[in-house]
Amino acid sequence: MKEYLLEWDQLNLRVRGSQIQEILGARVREKRLPLSDLRLTFLDGELRVSAKIKKGVAVPIKFTVREIAVSGKTVRITLEDVATFGVVPIPKLLFQIIGSRRLSPGFTFDPRTLTLSVQWERFVPRFLDITIETIEIVRGGVALHLGKGGACVI
Repeated sequence: MKEYLLEWDQLNLRVRGSQIQEILGARVREKRLPLSDLRLTFLDGELRVSAKIKKGVAVPIKFTVREIAVSGKTVRITLEDVATFGVVPIPKLLFQIIGSRRLSPGFTFDPRTLTLSVQWERFVPRFLDITIETIEIVRGGVALHLGKGGACVI
């Protein structure tokens, strides 16, 4: 077993939803994605997302996330109630046509299940060795429940 400067058996963290929105917004601007008015609303057990896709005409979209599953080094986020103009459901066929184009490395999208998969380890500094056990959507953000891990000096 590796020796760390810091070690833990369990660790519970909260990530503020406002900071997640700010980071995602900056990433959208940096990548010059055709997206605007991104809004994340974190409620107990539910994340509501809305934005506008700019392809000539701005098309509003919205969806809900009720579960974030963790399996090994992958986080799976299933999109539900995907709609445009507030109430018009977006057919899964459209997602199958679009596929996973233009996704950054570490991200994949399954259009059949409307599931976004993220290889979370790509976004964690190398000096951290963490195991994410669960992620819960809570009012104002997300709660991460970590298992055994540690951190060493770089």
